[in-house]
Amino acid sequence: EMSSSLAVTGAAMDAPVSSSVAEMGAMNAPVSSSLGVMGPLLKKIDSLLPLDYRLRGPLKDRVALLKVDLEEISVALVEQSMVDFPNEMAKYWMNEVRELCYDIEDFIDDMMLTHADAKMRSVQSFKVGRVKIPWLPKTVRPCTRAARIAELRALVREAIERHGRYLDGCTSSSRSLFTVYGHIPLMYAEAANYLVGVDDTKTKLIKWITDEEQHPAETTNYLVGVNDVKIKLIKWLTDENEQQLKMVVITGHAGVGKTTLAKQLYREVGQQFECRAFVRASRKPDMRRLLEGILSQVQQHRCPSNSYTVQNLIDNLIKHLQNKRYVIVIDDLWETISWDIVASAFPEGNNCSRIITTTEIEGVALECCDYQSDNILKMKPLGREDSGKLLLNLVFGPECLCPEQLKGAFDIIIKKCAGLPLATICVSGLLTTQPDNPKLWQHVQEFLCSNLSTDSTLEERLQEILKLSYNSLPHYLKTCLMYLSMYPEGYTMQKFDLVKQWTAEGFICAIEGTDTWEEVADSYFEELVNRGMIQPVDINYNGEVLSCTLHHVVHDLITLESTEERFITALDYSQTIRGHYSKARRLSFHFSNPRYAKKPTGLTLSKVRSIGFFGILKCLPTIVGLKHLQVLILEFWGDQQGINCFDLTGICRLFQLRYLKISCDASVEVELPTQMHMLRYLETVIIDAAVSAVPSDIIHVPGLLHLSLGDKTDLPDEIGHIRSLRTLHCFDLSSNSEDNVLSLGDLMNLQDLNLTYCTEESDEHLKRNLTALASSLGKLVNLKSVSLAPGVSRTVIYHDVCSSMSSLPSFLQRLELLPPICIFSRLPRCIGQLRKLCILTVVVSELLMEDMDILTGLPALTIFSLYVLQPTAESIIFKKGAFLGLKCFKYTCGVLSLAFQEEAFPNLQRLELSFNAHKGEQYYNLLSGIDYLLNLKETAGTIGAATGAEEHDMRVAESALRDAIRKHPRFPSYDNVKRVDWVHEEYQLRTQAKDSPSEKHETLQKQHGRKEGDSLHEQPRILLKESGGETKQCADSWISHFPPPESIISDQMKSAGVMASKASGWLRGKVKAVTSGDCLLIMGSTKAEIPQEKSITLSHLMAPRLARRGGVDEPFAWESREFLRKHCIGK
Repeated sequence: EMSSSLAVTGAAMDAPVSSSVAEMGAMNAPVSSSLGVMGPLLKKIDSLLPLDYRLRGPLKDRVALLKVDLEEISVALVEQSMVDFPNEMAKYWMNEVRELCYDIEDFIDDMMLTHADAKMRSVQSFKVGRVKIPWLPKTVRPCTRAARIAELRALVREAIERHGRYLDGCTSSSRSLFTVYGHIPLMYAEAANYLVGVDDTKTKLIKWITDEEQHPAETTNYLVGVNDVKIKLIKWLTDENEQQLKMVVITGHAGVGKTTLAKQLYREVGQQFECRAFVRASRKPDMRRLLEGILSQVQQHRCPSNSYTVQNLIDNLIKHLQNKRYVIVIDDLWETISWDIVASAFPEGNNCSRIITTTEIEGVALECCDYQSDNILKMKPLGREDSGKLLLNLVFGPECLCPEQLKGAFDIIIKKCAGLPLATICVSGLLTTQPDNPKLWQHVQEFLCSNLSTDSTLEERLQEILKLSYNSLPHYLKTCLMYLSMYPEGYTMQKFDLVKQWTAEGFICAIEGTDTWEEVADSYFEELVNRGMIQPVDINYNGEVLSCTLHHVVHDLITLESTEERFITALDYSQTIRGHYSKARRLSFHFSNPRYAKKPTGLTLSKVRSIGFFGILKCLPTIVGLKHLQVLILEFWGDQQGINCFDLTGICRLFQLRYLKISCDASVEVELPTQMHMLRYLETVIIDAAVSAVPSDIIHVPGLLHLSLGDKTDLPDEIGHIRSLRTLHCFDLSSNSEDNVLSLGDLMNLQDLNLTYCTEESDEHLKRNLTALASSLGKLVNLKSVSLAPGVSRTVIYHDVCSSMSSLPSFLQRLELLPPICIFSRLPRCIGQLRKLCILTVVVSELLMEDMDILTGLPALTIFSLYVLQPTAESIIFKKGAFLGLKCFKYTCGVLSLAFQEEAFPNLQRLELSFNAHKGEQYYNLLSGIDYLLNLKETAGTIGAATGAEEHDMRVAESALRDAIRKHPRFPSYDNVKRVDWVHEEYQLRTQAKDSPSEKHETLQKQHGRKEGDSLHEQPRILLKESGGETKQCADSWISHFPPPESIISDQMKSAGVMASKASGWLRGKVKAVTSGDCLLIMGSTKAEIPQEKSITLSHLMAPRLARRGGVDEPFAWESREFLRKHCIGK
């Protein structure tokens, strides 16, 4: 199965039917849905037979005989697994053999664990008495082991005899289909985003959202079809004459392309709205998760801990969306009840907000749009011409013709797909493996003709084509796909999690000397995407799929297959569970109705190897004592009675545990065991939750590869002892000592490092740790990804790390040093040596033209985010041939002045710009040469207000940016500009030391365009730089300019500043935050390098109070805070 170049196999082909599993031998096969644990079991038994293994002679002989019997039955099992449509007797026999192999492996695991424990005791230098430890497995006496082996051998022999009696000779006649192996081009990964034949629909919907015509150049992204319907949809979406909240529903048959259309619309017009969200429902939606997904997206951060009820989430959404322009997409709605709940969270208003839903149910569509049928868009299957274009594009590439010898099969396949894009994509995923093989086309044609008649419904056609695609998968891909039924329908799965779960389950078979286990798992994931069996959700600019979901028809298919093969058992704990499920090996718990959810009882889970639990903490079944458990996935939330403590101390007894993931809301605190070093097989620990304490001996877990913990989680000292570690998230620079930071340099296998800074410590502590970090990074030769981001507190700390950073790992692909922690005075030259760097985020105090030359030649750079604190003295010019591979450029600076020469940024697709509007400023050269960016598809502008800037200045800046971008032929009517309070900005005063104070004053006025008499206090943060000296922050650099006293608020702010000056010695500062309607948080400066913060209450005002956790706000508390915030923030 591991070969990437095997030919198509089938009954009608010249080559005989064969399986690479049979060629390699069952011993080399990974765990799979068809063979179970046969391969790993044979390997384990083989490891017990060497002379140096401590196993008594007679017992070893019995084990050897058991191995012989298993090898014999493995051949029969492999043969039966190759049958495309086995009869019921064969299915029953295979299930029986797989269960038997699981039982044998459980016995072998217990025996090996006992021997390993005995070996550890024998190496002690002193003798100890017998001590009974209740949580260790009971020692099996040799005679008992021998009897058990004899019993297992008897069961194996009986199974062999039944195969010979009933199934011998039943394999050859059943091979009627084929299995396709081969490499699929990477470009096919974008197949799930193809839109064909719906140009009209898309244009119509965009117009409905944004009230703008779409330029023809914007419609070239895999779109084929006519334009009338599309133009009408665009008008719907953008009609500003209708400022009230409007809803549009996209309806149609399963697989017709509703989600793809909604996704592309959201991607293209979402940036024009102040708030936006895209969520997926399902037939049994978890409303809390659905609402939490909307809230986290519109707030652009994780939901607060007090939002763990549906009503709280609805209230918070109403509060956040009030008086804002928003667009919400809800995909795959099935029930009117679900819509009624979600719709109650969307406030009415006159801000041109829009809601888009997709559904297959006509009644739901009518309910969503208040029975206004004009707002319902019914998508129809593609016509023959559009279907043909889609299949040709996917199989042979754009603008290619079908070969003459394939035209007959091509026409029939197009007809059988019935214009359903999902069906066409799945068939093309099969054909793309060997596009020029006529026999493959013939087999697909014959299968479709024999299973589909002219009377077949669209639903039947889609199901049969998906079965065809599923049955053509190799066994290893079937197993990985089937494992996705562990997750609830509509769930978004992260690639990072899936590949590690597949590896922990033993599904991956890496050939020694070639790719690693995870690289093979990555290739499996990509192939499933390319075959159209799983749908991408998030795709980065390198074309890598980061997360995925399943179409509900595919989910139904793999759930059925999984149930038949007893691979995964899914239980709904809001319904009555009948039976003990004593033979279940993998269990998935989910719920359909929280009102009736209760803790499952009466289950026998002693044989369970994997558990996935999704939902409510109080319904979680007991997991202590499941000694064969290997994979544990827990995603839940607590109740409303304060902090819930989740006791997980019992996992120290799960000796076979390989993968642990816990994700919950902030109302739950996880308690881990005090010791974990006994978990010798543990590879992955992912805890996205508050943790009471991390065991100090976790550094002694021998096989730990991936450790991911949340913010504010303290890691034990000597983290460098985990030499096997490849992934480390999140390492807090504020809570770790300098020695622990230095020990990171001992993690020679580390590939992915995520750092944060959560709590404010002394500046010296940060400097020491950043210096130690720079030293450690230079030693990590295998490092591929480094990110440093502020924690949840977003502490503002500035440190120039240029002097510390001399070299970086040469294989680095991702370097993200987010503000405001790590700031370079100039762009480090060592970054220009990273030839494999794909993603770069960096903050510099000063940017000069020669600095950009350091990066322009990086061949792999795809995403570049650059923050510049000091406005540039001249335009930054990007020369011809600069940044050839760059696809996304984000530039943030207080003053915007960029120039692009011809053939610079030839592949740029997205441009994001952020700058400040200044008082009285004219904008002449914001974006020179933007029309040279021929592949630009998306632009986004963000404008803040510098100190002293007024509404007129903001409008001038917005107009200048729009005019500059409209020079690009793709954006003739660009209007995607967003306002923020302010963009961080510092000024540098360049003077000579010999200048007199009056000359310095005059120089400053000239540099910033001030006339005589203007106040210098209206200039933002000023940095003084003496001749020959280094840049430093001055005590007087943090200044604040409040507007004239036009109201009681401004008067109170002024008097509050005077009182603060008398109390703490500083007067000037910026308003960093507004905590209530009468309380401000001022960020100023003293002689120290860390800016001070002071909370100031306006004494003549009394605002209503905001509630603490779990409480209720006083009336108008939120509105009063927002009123004050709009007047004061950043001032």
